[in-house]
Amino acid sequence: MPARKREPRVQPQYYTLAEVSIILSLGQTKVRDLIRHEHLPTATFGRAVRVPRDKFAIWREQREQRISSAGNEGRAT
Repeated sequence: MPARKREPRVQPQYYTLAEVSIILSLGQTKVRDLIRHEHLPTATFGRAVRVPRDKFAIWREQREQRISSAGNEGRAT
């Protein structure tokens, strides 16, 4: 029997809310709050809500920068 060619593994372009909750170590309810109040980017396909990987990375980086800069305000240098 000839060897089967292995298909290259494709990286998904979107996270599910469950995956985002695991990445952020938060519950899915909190992830939905982040979508509503913190502008976590989403894409909707029918009733399915997904988070684009590339936009999630940008959102997370910007949020971490805001938090760290807010923590540094008022500190003596």
